[in-house]
Amino acid sequence: MPNTHQNTCLRCGACCLEGGPALHSQDLEILRSGRIPLNHLVTIRKGELVHNPKSGRVQAVCNELIKIGGKGGDWRCRYFEEQGKGCGIYQHRPQACAVLKCWDTGEILQLVEQDLLSRLDILADDHPLRSVIIEHERICPCPDLEGMAGSLADLDSDARAEIETLVRRDLHFRTKVVKEHGLGLAEELFFFGRPLFQLLQQLGVRISETPSGLSLHWPR
Repeated sequence: MPNTHQNTCLRCGACCLEGGPALHSQDLEILRSGRIPLNHLVTIRKGELVHNPKSGRVQAVCNELIKIGGKGGDWRCRYFEEQGKGCGIYQHRPQACAVLKCWDTGEILQLVEQDLLSRLDILADDHPLRSVIIEHERICPCPDLEGMAGSLADLDSDARAEIETLVRRDLHFRTKVVKEHGLGLAEELFFFGRPLFQLLQQLGVRISETPSGLSLHWPR
């Protein structure tokens, strides 16, 4: 419900602390100008689990989305200025931030899942990693995390083996490309999103490192 007792931003920072915004087609010029560099972005791939503000539930995203990354080990917007409770890029803030009114969420909710930017929208046609992104999506797709969420303990050995193979393939692919192109971690998170093993950890799968690679420990 709209807050009829408020009609302006109180600069409390609550919305910024909840996470950086998703980017929309209206934000493309900001990105291409370099005001927000690629290493400040995180890709959420199709199928990843996120909180949907429309439904109020955690569910799989239907389309890829690009978010401004966090800082301090969490999702708080990296451009949030703690001391002054302000925005470091206010004059060039994304569309989602421009329309956000915490006291009346109608406009921001209309923007959810609409006109989202993808990696291929942002990158130039001749960018050397465009084809690499496409190949990664082909051989390392995000599995059905939403379907798996409530039934991890019931997955049979074949299904678990398939996912473990996907995890190792994803890591091998990333390691190879990072080395070949000299990517930092922040750049990797834009070009390929978060590693699959991290997404599985959110579901309760424990990960350990062994001499032969990562080992997955499934909940019982």
